[in-house]
Amino acid sequence: MPENVDTEFLYPTPSPPPSTLSPYQWPGVSPESTQALKEVLKDNHERWHIFFNDRHYHNHAMHQAIANWSLGVDGSVIKAAYELHAKEQRPIYDSPEPITEANFEKHLGDAQFYKAYVDFYTEYARKHGIDKTLETFIFSKKYNTGKAEMLARFLSGLLHPMIHAGYGAEFGLPVMLVEGELSLSLTDSLAELVCLGLASTSVHQPNVSKLLPKLFFDSIYAIADPTAPNAPGYLTSVTGTIRNVASYIVPSVGTTVQSHENVHALTILARVAEDSKLTLPSDLDELNIVENTIADHSDVIRDYAMQWPIDLSKPGEINRKVEELSWMVVVIYGVAGWTWAQQFKQGAEGDFNADFFFVHLVTSSAFIPSIIARLSDSPHAQIALLRSYLSVALSVYVSRARPRLDIAAFFKSSSATAYPLPIHSLPTPSKDALPGQDKIETRVPDPWLPLVQTTIVHPDEHLPKVIRALATFASKFGTTTAGSFGSPEVCAEGALKTELPGAEFLDGTLFIRAAGLTSARMGRVGQGEAASWWDFDGFYEDPKVAAEAKLKMQGLPID
Repeated sequence: MPENVDTEFLYPTPSPPPSTLSPYQWPGVSPESTQALKEVLKDNHERWHIFFNDRHYHNHAMHQAIANWSLGVDGSVIKAAYELHAKEQRPIYDSPEPITEANFEKHLGDAQFYKAYVDFYTEYARKHGIDKTLETFIFSKKYNTGKAEMLARFLSGLLHPMIHAGYGAEFGLPVMLVEGELSLSLTDSLAELVCLGLASTSVHQPNVSKLLPKLFFDSIYAIADPTAPNAPGYLTSVTGTIRNVASYIVPSVGTTVQSHENVHALTILARVAEDSKLTLPSDLDELNIVENTIADHSDVIRDYAMQWPIDLSKPGEINRKVEELSWMVVVIYGVAGWTWAQQFKQGAEGDFNADFFFVHLVTSSAFIPSIIARLSDSPHAQIALLRSYLSVALSVYVSRARPRLDIAAFFKSSSATAYPLPIHSLPTPSKDALPGQDKIETRVPDPWLPLVQTTIVHPDEHLPKVIRALATFASKFGTTTAGSFGSPEVCAEGALKTELPGAEFLDGTLFIRAAGLTSARMGRVGQGEAASWWDFDGFYEDPKVAAEAKLKMQGLPID
């Protein structure tokens, strides 16, 4: 870290979220918990590398610390969790040489230069601000149409660089942006967290780059002002104005132009789920399965992502698209996990396949609003983030064998309950308590509260992130009623039309249902259960494929 970068710049008190769709801070944050957070942030930044082994497993210590802080945990829990995860970390070390703009591309993907990239982004962010840093190094054509491929790096590694930088964008913690991408910024209070995120980006390989070729960016930046009235939307420009781009990115568009004016992300998911061409790769090694899937199907997956319209001339378009992605990733994670455990495997009541890959879609999607807010001066960058994220999310879904999504059964089941209860004996209310002493609703008035309480004392670093994300979605979209979405079978007047079977059953309880299943699968440690772990088996219906995948599994996947 540069000697002239003061700690108050890197480790300020976390700031309020930048977007109305960003997660909020729960009651419980205090001077004591905030001081504990700042101490572990500083210690982590000064002592540990972003990877804790040669297989590039990620340092998650700060993810858990910040998520738990925002959920209102006591400072002693923040410190205990950090001490637990610090035991496995690898010390940071000096890089062979400093990073400058002249040699910036030379050392991309080389973990030895992590510290040098941190220093580079920190200095750049001090001069130019977090927002400009993020926009320049992650989303500009300069750093994406040559060898740098920075957006591809940002979305590789199961989206970890994006998550790391996302914390910085949300909380105004420059240290996380620097570590996550090693660039970014809005204000001095943002710079370091973002810069760590950017540094992480810089030492990742661009494993999703086939989804984002040069013409992906050419087509976006060809529109002078995407927010102008009557300006061609991104899809319109590709299908009409820039036909040579269309024929490269979406071969089918070169001959037949189709209207996708109101195509919802759930419709894109439905189309992918039904596409038998999207087969599993021959190599099922979990460390490379997403990359191998993209190598086989990048053109087809990109074609589907291109069918999703983004028209920034429409008021509220960004929030609508962010909401669409939120519903999509939770359907993938929650409904697929339940359908697999209950129907295909015919598991016990409450069994749930908490897929390790899918959970990263949920946790990463919660940061999209905050990152988008930091790109308010660049609508091109906003479009690039939304569409590239959809492409990667679809790739992850395909890599797990496009599991079934029985939405109707999910919402009718008793195991995917909308009112998950603690497992221990419930308190005995006073006779004066409403709505009555003997009512479950009196004993547990809000099922989220005991669920969050057991989450924040769980040793796993992913659990608080996903529960926090699901709670956020519930607070934003929880009033959604069944029938708000339409399916091919049922579509009420005024409903959002989709092609997803069973979509008419979706309502705002989706998020608490998924959270309850997750908490039970991972072990409600605050209520006496032993801690459990995520599922890595995938959703392979062919026993031979499942056996092969199990043999290929090498410890933990990319983490």
